[in-house]
Amino acid sequence: MFRLILLAGIIYLLIKWLRKSAAPEKRARAFDRQDLAVEEMVQDPACGTYIPSRQALKLTQEKETFFFCSSECRDKFLAGQGRKK
Repeated sequence: MFRLILLAGIIYLLIKWLRKSAAPEKRARAFDRQDLAVEEMVQDPACGTYIPSRQALKLTQEKETFFFCSSECRDKFLAGQGRKK
C-alpha cells in the first residue's frame, strides 16, 4: 500500500514538473511572434536617426507631424526653425 502511495506521489510530481517546464516554451513562442510585428520607422529631422514611431516624441505644427528620438533633438529642431514650443 505504501509503495502505491509513493508511486502516485512521484507520478504527480513528475506531471507537475513536465507541465511547468513546457510552459516557458509556449510563452517564448508567443513573445517571438510579437517581436515579428512590423512597426513603422520614422526619421528624426534633427539628427537623422530612425526610430519606431511608437517610441518617438511627436510635434505637430501647421498640420505636419515631426518625430524625434529625444527632447534634445526636438529642441534643436525648434531652435533651428525659429519656432517656439
